[in-house]
Amino acid sequence: MNLYEFSQVNNNEMGVFLSRESDGETYREAYEEAQRLIRVSDEVRIAMEKVARDDSPSQAHDDQPSDLSSTPGQMAKLTTAKFAAAWGIKTAELTERLVAAGLLELKGQLLYLTDKGKEVGGEFRKGASGFYFLWLANLQLETGV
Repeated sequence: MNLYEFSQVNNNEMGVFLSRESDGETYREAYEEAQRLIRVSDEVRIAMEKVARDDSPSQAHDDQPSDLSSTPGQMAKLTTAKFAAAWGIKTAELTERLVAAGLLELKGQLLYLTDKGKEVGGEFRKGASGFYFLWLANLQLETGV
């Protein structure tokens, strides 16, 4: 099992000591890989920072972010985290609003998609890093989102 699979399965981290003096080639390869990972993570961070919140008065009456329009005949879906980011709120706050609107149900510490949530286009999915919900990008909530 490679380290990536091990990390994904166990969600653990592991440190490895490399010395430039004792194994220069391995040290150089590890350094280059670390630089690549930092560069890739910076690119993701930059891509996520593109969503800007506009609090101008002209948009105050509009309950839907303008950057979430989809192509005709196709409804875009967003994860709860991306949906919250588009609204400029935290994922936990959006989750509370989805529960208050009756689209999600909290049982113990787990969230479940309700029939009402399914009716408005909500979906429950399993991904490589866990479970998540998808929502229509133009979803309107009665609780003020």
